[in-house]
Amino acid sequence: MNQNRKKPELLAPAGSPEALTAAMAAGADAVYFGGAAFSNRMRARNFGTDELTEALQQTRRWGVESYITINTRVRDDEMGDVLSLAEFLLKGGCSGFIVADMGIAAQIHSRFPEAMLHASTQMTLANAWDGRMMAEHGFTRMVVPREISLAELKRLTAECPLEIEMFLHGAYCVSVSGQCLMSWAMGGRSGNRGECAQPCRMVYTLQRGLQTETIKDRRLLPKPDSRNAADYPLSLKDMCLASHIPAIMESGVASLKIEGRQKPASYVYGVTKIYRTLLDENRPATGEEIRALDELFSRGGFTDGYFRAAEDKAAYRNMGGIRPTTEEQQQTEKITENVTKYDLASRAVPCSGKLTLQKDKPAEMTMTDMTTGTSVTVTGEMPQTATGAPVTGQSLMKNLTKLGGTPFRWADGQPETQVDEGLWYPVSAVNAIRRRAAEALEEALHPAAVVKAGMPYAHTAAAPMVFAGSASPAAAVLTGREQWFPELTKTFETVYLPAEDWLALRTAGNLPDSVGADLPALAFAGTADTIKALKDAGCTYVRFHSPGQLWLLRDTGMHTCGSFRLNVWNSDALHWWYAQGADRVTLSPEVTLGGLRGLAGSGMPGGAVVYGRIPLMLTERCVLHSKTRGNKNDKKTILSCGGLGGRMPGSGVHCGGSADNPCRCTGVLTDRLGSRFPVLAKDGVSVICNSQPLWMADRMDTLPPLTHREFLFTIETAEEIRQVIRDTENMAVRTGKRLK
Repeated sequence: MNQNRKKPELLAPAGSPEALTAAMAAGADAVYFGGAAFSNRMRARNFGTDELTEALQQTRRWGVESYITINTRVRDDEMGDVLSLAEFLLKGGCSGFIVADMGIAAQIHSRFPEAMLHASTQMTLANAWDGRMMAEHGFTRMVVPREISLAELKRLTAECPLEIEMFLHGAYCVSVSGQCLMSWAMGGRSGNRGECAQPCRMVYTLQRGLQTETIKDRRLLPKPDSRNAADYPLSLKDMCLASHIPAIMESGVASLKIEGRQKPASYVYGVTKIYRTLLDENRPATGEEIRALDELFSRGGFTDGYFRAAEDKAAYRNMGGIRPTTEEQQQTEKITENVTKYDLASRAVPCSGKLTLQKDKPAEMTMTDMTTGTSVTVTGEMPQTATGAPVTGQSLMKNLTKLGGTPFRWADGQPETQVDEGLWYPVSAVNAIRRRAAEALEEALHPAAVVKAGMPYAHTAAAPMVFAGSASPAAAVLTGREQWFPELTKTFETVYLPAEDWLALRTAGNLPDSVGADLPALAFAGTADTIKALKDAGCTYVRFHSPGQLWLLRDTGMHTCGSFRLNVWNSDALHWWYAQGADRVTLSPEVTLGGLRGLAGSGMPGGAVVYGRIPLMLTERCVLHSKTRGNKNDKKTILSCGGLGGRMPGSGVHCGGSADNPCRCTGVLTDRLGSRFPVLAKDGVSVICNSQPLWMADRMDTLPPLTHREFLFTIETAEEIRQVIRDTENMAVRTGKRLK
């Protein structure tokens, strides 16, 4: 390891006051936690107002960084409460904020310019271009997707201007963070608002092909209490990178994050303690340590599949896992059930000190932090002439050495003393001057926070042109080139094809200028090359999904439209994207009709999805990976997907695909109630779509003013798209979801 490289920070979860103490006792350098609102783990215990104050005092006292999660998306009517919370936390001394909403980030950065901002993994930032955009707007760190590989991590730390934080241990979401709408679609509980119901941990039947027979007999569907791993195609084992500590430390990553704000204090203590040891000793975990981590909690064991899969295909396999039963978990928790009090003494700062008692002078005590050299001197009561036995250095030690309850310890076991002969000094005065010295040193080391005030974030950029909802321009987003036909340009102002399909069709023949390119929803590399190729080929319109993509696009002259994957909910976020050069932005499908009206009324309108099976999950692991096609006895028909989002060597040449014609597979997930969710897989990336399409053709007159209407075509054939167009023109009534 490069000896000049700083050891990465160990960042532990604190979903409750008890877990906070446990994390600090176990040796965490930093903790992350949230309040009762605006945190993306609303089901965690979290902290009330008084508890937040106490938590911030404790973290400052014990030298632990505190990062507060304000990482949900918010409406305009909630922004005031968010900013009040941010100011309260800054005055309380928090180290910084983990945010996912660009509206929140813009307001905090403008109002509190010295506040530290960390970009949440919910923002789906994966490359140096994302980091460069964020660095321009007050961010100092970005949390990368859990799907990152070691090679990608090394490249990112070398090229990105921000600190990189990565997850080290804990739950894997099968969907890329920030790109999951499944909980909202299935039950109205938004994962983007901290209310995820974890539908990925539920049972499903997985079938290949879209034309599979509907399972009508409920008895054939998997049971909710099934213990068969095959019934949980979306549930992954937990992440454990304890075997890769030396490589991770060498990578240049700044912070290593343990997931688990909904876990008990015993789990937080046990996991943090093991990783503290591994980092301090710069070594991989032993088999015994891995077993100890497993006993604390896992979903059928651990996986490091994403971290290693770009170099080792074998790591990609066998990633599925299910939650242990209550009985199994109770059996494994016995390892920590005796831990009832977490001792913080190991965190105490070594100090030197000296008490001086001189005749006719106030007592004086000095304390010095031996780590930083910070020193304080306080005075106390005047010593008196002894009428009996005088005090001595030895007799003072019983009380001088008592530093319990403070964040200090005497480096040499006790402080020095200088005592003139014949003096008497009461025990109460000794205790008082010792306490006063410790308090003064603590205040010197951790002075009260000073919050520099700025100005509210102002909407200075012009809003885009707006149209009556039913008359707003229509844009079509296609999933593949097989859906394309020239007549689409008669109905839609803009048509977007996947970038690789646009380039292929452009090379094969002319495409109208109104046909644009849709960039990959997630890219760890290659985006700059793709955008250059599009520009060189004469592309006019581009649909983008991340800050880094817009950063690369804004000087190209191409027209840009931000997709619903940006998760925009409020006018501040909308303005931020417009101010960075976006021509249009499609709002989150979770925004209601009332929300759309409110944004239009605020003078900062956006676009809305009005048709399509909303993509509910984006996975970098092929959901169809282990399914067979054709005759199961024919080994040639076993699916052999390269997986890992096409980043694995050899991806794209399996499943019947080739370099010129990438694999495109389809399937259906059926839940225990019989709802069917189409699955589209390409080059190892899976998109799981809603069981019903959004349908607003007969209610277009209810739409408020918009910049554009977006039609998402996912599983539709070209002929089915034609039928959608006809039915839309006729304002036909069809079965489907509605904007509410």
